[in-house]
Amino acid sequence: MIVLGIADNHDSGAAVAVHGRIAAAVNQERVDRQKASGAFPWGAIDEALDIAGVKARDVERIVVGTAFTPSALLRAFPAEHHRARSQGQFSPLLHAYVVYQSLLKGSGLYTLEVDACRSLLRRRLHARPFSSANLDNGGLIMMDHHQAHAEGAYRTQPHEDCLVITVDAMGDGTTATVSSGAGGRLARVWRQSGLAAVNSFYSRITELLGFIPNRHEGKVTGLAAYAEPPPPLVAHMRQRLRFVGPGFSTVPLTRVEHPDDPFWSEIRRWSREEIAAAAQRVLEDAVVAFVRYWIERSGQRHLAVAGGVFANVKLNQRIAELDEVQDLWVMPHMGDGGLAVGAVLGNIGAEPRALPHAWLGTDPDERECAAALSLAELPRTRPPDRVQRAAALLAQGKVLARCAGGMEWGPRALGNRSVFASAANPSINDTLNARLQRSEFMPFAPIVRAEDADRWFVGLDKAARAAHFMTVCFDVTPEFARRCPAAVHVDGTARPQLVSADENPDVHALLTAYGERTGVPVLINTSFNMHEEPIVRTAQDAVRAFRTAGLDALWLGPYLVECESGPR
Repeated sequence: MIVLGIADNHDSGAAVAVHGRIAAAVNQERVDRQKASGAFPWGAIDEALDIAGVKARDVERIVVGTAFTPSALLRAFPAEHHRARSQGQFSPLLHAYVVYQSLLKGSGLYTLEVDACRSLLRRRLHARPFSSANLDNGGLIMMDHHQAHAEGAYRTQPHEDCLVITVDAMGDGTTATVSSGAGGRLARVWRQSGLAAVNSFYSRITELLGFIPNRHEGKVTGLAAYAEPPPPLVAHMRQRLRFVGPGFSTVPLTRVEHPDDPFWSEIRRWSREEIAAAAQRVLEDAVVAFVRYWIERSGQRHLAVAGGVFANVKLNQRIAELDEVQDLWVMPHMGDGGLAVGAVLGNIGAEPRALPHAWLGTDPDERECAAALSLAELPRTRPPDRVQRAAALLAQGKVLARCAGGMEWGPRALGNRSVFASAANPSINDTLNARLQRSEFMPFAPIVRAEDADRWFVGLDKAARAAHFMTVCFDVTPEFARRCPAAVHVDGTARPQLVSADENPDVHALLTAYGERTGVPVLINTSFNMHEEPIVRTAQDAVRAFRTAGLDALWLGPYLVECESGPR
C-alpha cells in the first residue's frame, strides 16, 4: 500500500508511506524557499514521491491532515488566506475565523464544510495522474487536524499504551485534545474548542514584542531567561490564561482583542524581558497543570505530545520534570508541518514504534554536488579522511557547514543540514549570528554523542529519545558549563541533540575525531540557512548560503571545500 499524506495549512507539506513505513517527508517551504510556506504543496508532493521512488499513478490513497482548516473559502482563494494571515494576531478577521470554526465544530455542521473542502481538493488533485487513488470514490480522506497531530505523536513513540496530548493555536475548531493510546489504537477522550485562551496568547505576546508571530516564538522563549517574571505582571496575564480543569480558561465570543486595550496596554508598560519572562511562566504553569491533571486522571505515565505549543523547549523541560511523568516524547515536527506524516501514520494504523530518524528529505547525489561547486567556481577535494580533516578545521576554530545525506524533516537541523563550530568559544554566538544575519536570544544548541549524554546533562533519562530530535531543554552539568559556554543559556540550560553511531555514522565520527583533538566531543549545531530562509535543501541552496555567510568550510556530499578567509 502506498499512501500520500498532505497538509495545506500553515507550513504545508507532504509525506509518503510505502508498505507501512514513512519513506519520505518534505515541507513546501524547503522547495519554494518561503519560510513556513502555506502554498499548496505541489513541490513537496513531487519531491516526496521522487524520494520514495514512486510515481503519482502508484499512490493508492491520499490523506489530508487537516479537514476544514483552512476553510473551503480560504482554500478556494489562497491569496485571501495569505492576506488574512498577514494581518496579525490582533486581527478582527482572525477572531471571526476562530469563532466561526469553533462554533461550527461544536454544532456538528462542520461536516458540510469538510465535504466542501474535499470536493475542492479533489478537483485540485486531479491535476496530477493519481489514477490508482480513485479520488472520486473514497480515495481522498480528510482527517481531523488534531487527530493528525495525535496520530503522529502516538505512532512515533514505542509504547502501545500512552497518553497523547495536543495543544496548538486552533485547527478544525479545536485547540487542545487528550487521547488514549492502547494496543495500537488511539481514542479521543476530551477536546477543547478554539476559544481556549491558550490559542493565541503566546503568539500575541510575540507580536507585541515586535517579532513575527507563528515564527519567532522561540525568540520570546530565549528572551524570557533574561529577567525574573514580575509577580504583578504574572497575575495580570493569568486573568487571560490559566488552567481551570479539565482545560484552559476561555475567551468571550464577542471580544476582539486590540494591542491598545487596557489589558495589553498594561503589559506594554513592562520591559520586553519582563514581558517574555511572565508570558513564559504563565504558559508553563497553565500547560503543566493541564498535563498533570490528565496524567493523574488517566493513570498513564507514558506521555506523547504534539501541536505548536510544544515547540517551546522550556515548557517541555518543565513537563519532563514532573514526578507523574515516566517518559516524554515530543513529536519532532510538532507544529502543522508534521500533519502530513501524522495523517499517513494514522490512516495506515502504523504500530507505535520509536521514530528511528528524521532524515526523510532530499539527498543530493555526487553529480549534483559537483555541478553546484563547479558553477560557483569553488575549490573542492574528496579527501579519503574527510571526517578527520573536518575535525581538524573545527579544532582550529573554523566554522563548517554540512549538507550531506537526507534533509531533516522538521524545524531542527540534526547534522545533515547543519553549521558546526566549537562550543568552547562563547563569542561564536555573535560571530555566527552576524554571518548568518540572525538576531537570537537563545545560544546555539550543542550536538553530542549519545553515550556522553549523562556527562553533560542532568535529568535527561525521561526524555532521552526526544533529545535525539532537539525538542527539550535540560540543565547542564558544571563541567559542560565550564567547557562548552557557547552552548549554555543564561539560565543554565541547553537544548541538545544526541546522536548515535547507528543513526548518523559520519556525524558521530566527526564528534569523536573532534573530541580526540580537543578533549571535548561537543560541537555547536545550528541550522544551515540564512536568516528568515528555510533550511537548505539542495546542493545549490547549500553553496549559495555558504557563500553568502562567508563560512570557512563546506562538507557537501562527498566533497570538502576549504576557503582561507571565507568565500565572499
